[in-house]
Amino acid sequence: MVHSSYTLLQSSAAFSLAAERIGDAYARVRGALVRDALFARDADMYGVTVDELDRRMRQPPDRLDSETSWDWLDGPDQYRWAALRVLAEAYPPADEQELAGRTVVPENTIHVIAADVHVDGDLVLEEQAMLFVLGRLRVTGALVGRAGYSVVAGREIECADGATAGEVLALDGIRCPGTFYFGHNDCSARAASYDGGVLVDFERDNAFGRVDVQERVTDWDFPAAARALGLPEDEDDMLEAYTKKLLGEQGGV
Repeated sequence: MVHSSYTLLQSSAAFSLAAERIGDAYARVRGALVRDALFARDADMYGVTVDELDRRMRQPPDRLDSETSWDWLDGPDQYRWAALRVLAEAYPPADEQELAGRTVVPENTIHVIAADVHVDGDLVLEEQAMLFVLGRLRVTGALVGRAGYSVVAGREIECADGATAGEVLALDGIRCPGTFYFGHNDCSARAASYDGGVLVDFERDNAFGRVDVQERVTDWDFPAAARALGLPEDEDDMLEAYTKKLLGEQGGV
């Protein structure tokens, strides 16, 4: 289904979960999941435990929506990365969804899509928005998380450029041939690999299994980061400025 040039993802029916299906999927992936460095690397630092993960997977909600999701997904991002792994195993993508033009995930909503998703344009997540794509997410334009917290997760994520203050989680990897700025240090990204052009994540402790980029800015050097993003070296709010640059705007979407 192809949408118009401006698409607002509506609050659709909640994504239904079957406890038995979640349990069976978790049993299949648990051994590899709890040993995976992306789950275990900094678990002690953030109080992440296998016992708590086991408890969550034994007691999934009957649906995922803006009201129920936090009981299952709250806490450090390892739990959301693990939930993505289990959901992708339990509900493999059945088809592909095509979205044309800038696509916006409204604030305070959660969307779970058991399909490959192709956005022919920009993908924008408003504050407190969550998007779980259980297949491959391809964005021909910019992937943007508005200032504040948001989550975009997929088995594989590809975009032309990106900017976010939130989380980007990918089981297989993130590909961005342009420039991606992970701004602010309240969140981190987690992916098996990152491939691309310019990666600016000096404010983050991102967990990438492998990184292959042309340039990466990891030192706390704001002028150098601004130059990598094509912004003035004295820019006060680089995330806001770079977001506006990507979206070609002076205000809202």
